[in-house]
Amino acid sequence: MKNTKINARHLIIDLFLSSAYPQLTIKQILIAAKLFNMSDNGIRVATTRLLNERMIESVERGIYQLSPSTKEWAKVILNRKNGIKQTKEWQQHYLAVFTGTLGRIDRTALKKREHALHQFGFRELETGIYIRPDNLAYSFEKTCEELVLAGLENEAKISIIQKFDSKTVSLIPSLWDTKQLEKNYEMYSQDIQEWLLNYKKLSLNEAATQALLLGRETITLLMNDPLLPSPFVDEHARNQFAQNVQQLDSIGQKLWQKLYENELAH
Repeated sequence: MKNTKINARHLIIDLFLSSAYPQLTIKQILIAAKLFNMSDNGIRVATTRLLNERMIESVERGIYQLSPSTKEWAKVILNRKNGIKQTKEWQQHYLAVFTGTLGRIDRTALKKREHALHQFGFRELETGIYIRPDNLAYSFEKTCEELVLAGLENEAKISIIQKFDSKTVSLIPSLWDTKQLEKNYEMYSQDIQEWLLNYKKLSLNEAATQALLLGRETITLLMNDPLLPSPFVDEHARNQFAQNVQQLDSIGQKLWQKLYENELAH
């Protein structure tokens, strides 16, 4: 695993995302904290901050869940349950979003806009023009709707471009770091496969912590994947990576469920 550092705030959110249940008790969170050598006090402070920021909410005393207003996290969970977004065969067309008339003075609106476009795999071809291959399985209308829900302004103009000149076509693939994407598919698929082969030899505590740490790296990559078609990237490698992540996620949920049950039974 490339990054094993995690703070109290991230741990709490990751525990919700790695849980088979929507709610967690403070006892469960504190059980996990011990595995990561975190103090009870540090966890309680982080929990209070997340409550104040409305990232999580209290269901009743000592029981919490992710706040429904935390749309980004809700989307992550939704996507994880449904798996990777579906794609269709690419017909060499592109989706384009024109933002030139929207302005850049309102920093909050700009940040939301750029986040929404990035989330859907768009990259800036030139100032105010964002494109991506039109290979998402969503209908055009559904894509427009989802972009607005994700934070793009209603005033943005969205269209389908059937053809670019040959010079532009040759430049388009460089908008995405496709080499890094493929490197990640291969590297993390190997990491997950290795973990899947060996986790039964580990203690329950060690297996659960490793599943959470490996999951937090790979699930983030999967959720932020631009879902490019071939020949931009190796689609088979991406689909294999997605299957590996989902397998890790499923086993990780079972491990944490068993760990909580064992600890709370004492």
